Amino acid sequence: MTGESESGQEQAYPYSYAAEPYSIVEQVRQKIAPLRFHLAAKEIVKELGLNPNHKVLEIGSGLGLLGREIRKLTSLDLNYFGIDILFDSAKKSKEALIPVRADASRLPFPNKSFNHVISTDVLEHLYDPLKAVQEIYRVLKPGGKAFLVIADPSEPRFFRIVDHRSRSGKKSDVDWWEQLFLACGFEISESSKKYRKKDWRRIFNLPFLAKLKDKPGFACAFNPVHRPGVYVLKKPE
Repeated sequence: MTGESESGQEQAYPYSYAAEPYSIVEQVRQKIAPLRFHLAAKEIVKELGLNPNHKVLEIGSGLGLLGREIRKLTSLDLNYFGIDILFDSAKKSKEALIPVRADASRLPFPNKSFNHVISTDVLEHLYDPLKAVQEIYRVLKPGGKAFLVIADPSEPRFFRIVDHRSRSGKKSDVDWWEQLFLACGFEISESSKKYRKKDWRRIFNLPFLAKLKDKPGFACAFNPVHRPGVYVLKKPE
């Protein structure tokens, strides 16, 4: 994902993991993306109770697609920061959010800086998830919430992504992540289960649909917060 070329120059990562980034399927994905992120933003705004006075951090904000939709639903003046390890992505997202190039394990913000932290499809890639979760806890204000979506081994395409890291070696990492969050001091909201239960991609477990489960066009056609690995966390008061 870091996009290093042979010359050592950092490159922008592609929109998705498609083998053919300019294929018809990939063009369809890019058309669908704004709708997907709009649906996700609606759920996140409601779950976190976001309002224009809040200060929000998104970890792994990429091109700012989710941040743009969240600000549309709350306020264009929402104090919304996004960190990404790639300079090119952070630069391109500046119209959607306040971009900062940084590593999730070393957040460049003071303690208790944010009302809420959001991250989707990032923590499953990290070498040191403990440090990243500790950093999320550190920068959250007491009573603040984190909405995290972490790709899970139970998802059909998990092992097709080369830098996805299975933590537990089991069919699902949900218990592993929950134990980590608890060890770091978080409370886990029961509402996490609500999003997991809405994971419509489970229909691909049916025999006559199984062959479709790895197709990128189908994988992207669902709300990205209706997943097995969704966690709504709270930092105690």
